[in-house]
Amino acid sequence: MLALALPLLLVAGALAPSPPDGAALYTTHCASCHAPQKWGTGDGPSLRGVGMASLDFYLMTGRMPAAEPWIEIAHRDERAGQGLPLDEIRALETYLAPTVAGGPPIPQVIANGDLVHGRALFSQNCQQCHGLAGEGGDLGLLDWAPSLERTSIAQVAEAIRVGPEQMPIFGPRQLSDADLDDVASYVVHLQTSQQPDFAPFRSSGPVPEGAVAYLAIIALVAFVFTFWRVDTPAIRREEAVRRDEGEKRG
Repeated sequence: MLALALPLLLVAGALAPSPPDGAALYTTHCASCHAPQKWGTGDGPSLRGVGMASLDFYLMTGRMPAAEPWIEIAHRDERAGQGLPLDEIRALETYLAPTVAGGPPIPQVIANGDLVHGRALFSQNCQQCHGLAGEGGDLGLLDWAPSLERTSIAQVAEAIRVGPEQMPIFGPRQLSDADLDDVASYVVHLQTSQQPDFAPFRSSGPVPEGAVAYLAIIALVAFVFTFWRVDTPAIRREEAVRRDEGEKRG
């Protein structure tokens, strides 16, 4: 039996797919924009010292490899024929780990944070761009705050630490690790909860709120011009007309 099993094991090992080659993946998907030596080009920034959190965020969300240079599209994955499968992402991360060393590491976030505190932090730091329920919104000048509806808790924590695109960076001095747990837990909670009871309307970011403010101002101006009139008393009007007629005759 042993003599028969050994050849079968050797054949199975020969037929098993080899693990992904991180260097080959980088050459295929990344080098054209980030350069073979990872210093960056006109089509992509340097990867030196960006940190593993940044690398993992861009790869896991499907933003990288880019659809086109400087065009990042979130939530692409291998199921749609875009993005990279998980084993290739891990191979790339292993290959690039020495290059990106020095930047923020992947945060170790805890999923059962304080939702009340997380909601307060979200209102203070995130709601202005991402909207009351994390739905995203137009920031103007073709900039867009993305929706948080399909974001994992790890990706939320990574985005907070690395500040992708127009998002500011919140380091440990701005948000402690405990704060990070709370706000990331609240964002994930938003994905399964109903619109908060205190919301007067379903928010989609800064544009709808601004539109409501403009409509309120227009309504106030219309009210003032329609109802807030100060008329000259009838007697004074008659005296003014007589005076004008007398001036014309004279």
